[in-house]
Amino acid sequence: PLRGYVMRSGPDHPGYDGAAPRPASSAVAGTLGPVALALYDNPVSSNALKVRFLLAELGLAYERIEVPMARPRPAGYVALNPLGGIPTLCDGDLVLTESAAILRYLVAREGAWHLYPREPVRRARVDELLDRFTLTLRPALARVEMEAFGWTPGEGFGGRDPDPAAARRVGEEIRPTLAVFDGLLSSPYALGEPTLADFAAAPALFRTTLTGLDLAPHPRLWAWRDALMARPSFAAAGPVR
Repeated sequence: PLRGYVMRSGPDHPGYDGAAPRPASSAVAGTLGPVALALYDNPVSSNALKVRFLLAELGLAYERIEVPMARPRPAGYVALNPLGGIPTLCDGDLVLTESAAILRYLVAREGAWHLYPREPVRRARVDELLDRFTLTLRPALARVEMEAFGWTPGEGFGGRDPDPAAARRVGEEIRPTLAVFDGLLSSPYALGEPTLADFAAAPALFRTTLTGLDLAPHPRLWAWRDALMARPSFAAAGPVR
């Protein structure tokens, strides 16, 4: 069965009890009172990590329910999220199943407009960076991760033996993409100050510390990664090392 616990971002206060998930509005372990949010995730999912990072930044308590990475996913989870992706956020009757939509929702829910401005031009810059990351940088970094972590369809990471030589080769192949993206960034944050795009990009940048991809030739990417990893809320989100 899926299992859950309650944690508060910032310093967390886990109340793990090993029980099956219950409604998101229920109190768990009597430590935090009613909890409005439930996050179905997996510790190694980069998409789940970006949501946990923002939850920590916003100081929100939530129930965390682990979903296995291997497919097929449990039937109960697929009933909640028909596409079976990770993560899924539940807030009362609202069910959101795409990480970017979850990030935008949480900002609006909490009125954290400094991360996703209402003003059209400033918001357009954030949206542009989100799209550039999703369509260009993320796929390039994912190619390295697949080799470094032994990714296979169905099993995900660890489905085969890691291939460090292949990871290094792919890392060199994506250098032109990294160089172009490096030239698009401000420093230390991509747009000069933290925005929603930083939270979306942080897990993939963090993984470069695990894959061995050398960012030294790309100083702004390096500074961006280090600035995000230095935030207390990133550590509170529980990145898997």
